[in-house]
Amino acid sequence: MKKIPSLAFLILAAMVNLLSGQEARKEKTSPLSVYLTTDLLYYPESKTQPGSSDTHFAGLTGAYSGFECRSQLFVDYMIKTPLGDHWLLKDANVVLTGAFELTPLSVRPQLALGFQPFPFLVLKGGGSFGFGWNMLGFEGLCALDEKSKRYEALSTFSHPFYEVWAQGTLMFDTGALIPGDWNHLIMLASYKTFYSGLAGLEKHRPFEWQGDKNRVEGLQYEFCGILAYQMPLVLYRAGFMYTAYGHYDGGDYGDFDASYDGAFTQHSLAGLCQFKFAEKDELTCIAQFTTRRSFDKELDEAEDALFAQKIGTEWFFQRMIFSWTHKF
Repeated sequence: MKKIPSLAFLILAAMVNLLSGQEARKEKTSPLSVYLTTDLLYYPESKTQPGSSDTHFAGLTGAYSGFECRSQLFVDYMIKTPLGDHWLLKDANVVLTGAFELTPLSVRPQLALGFQPFPFLVLKGGGSFGFGWNMLGFEGLCALDEKSKRYEALSTFSHPFYEVWAQGTLMFDTGALIPGDWNHLIMLASYKTFYSGLAGLEKHRPFEWQGDKNRVEGLQYEFCGILAYQMPLVLYRAGFMYTAYGHYDGGDYGDFDASYDGAFTQHSLAGLCQFKFAEKDELTCIAQFTTRRSFDKELDEAEDALFAQKIGTEWFFQRMIFSWTHKF
């Protein structure tokens, strides 16, 4: 299994669940919502094209490069906090969220607090603390050894993964102004700032978490936008998504920054289809194209990029995502 978790996908999934949660709250009076998401991500092979300094597209070079899977259990508790009688203020609320993430290589509990003062604005913050392991040749928790230029395994409890974050989301549904089942054009924009790393690891030392190599401790950002059309069909949402992710300061990579370009921004474009089979079950399908660094030479392993010279940017088809959500 080649597990390359995407922070971008986590934000997209969270926003889709936010819309679904709003619909559910209109139909039920219980402040408690419990739902389970199971994600399967498939990666075709697309090797980098060395020596090209311009922005270019790298095609597929094989049918399979890896996959990842993850299950997350979410528990939301909503507290109504109306700020007035006006329609913009009467539905204000605070949502407490507890989550538990399980993958073949890690476990991670999460906590979050969200405040929705207006129907179109959500402010949220939270944190997580996780433990990873290595088994059967798959790497979930490693750190780079600069002498061998390879990642070496860390013990499960020696360096826990941590993350703290704050996020603001703006959203708008034309159905709020124009009633009708066929009048829902949904627009979402979200900006997230977060700090993550491995506890006890030296600053600037690259590490691997859940199979995702070349990560470093530092302050990072992510922007996400969604434009989707909603229909009263089994295929009830279809649209496009854009994300941008990176480190605020390339110096987080220390001496590697000069050649690796630590402040490189990763852009993604994706198509989204969401199917609703019943009131409690939804399937989200995403096809994602992403940018990555291109280098002056071929890379045998992901860590080789840290010792090569970044010279350009290339687009490639990264993956297919299938996410099943069941509401209890």
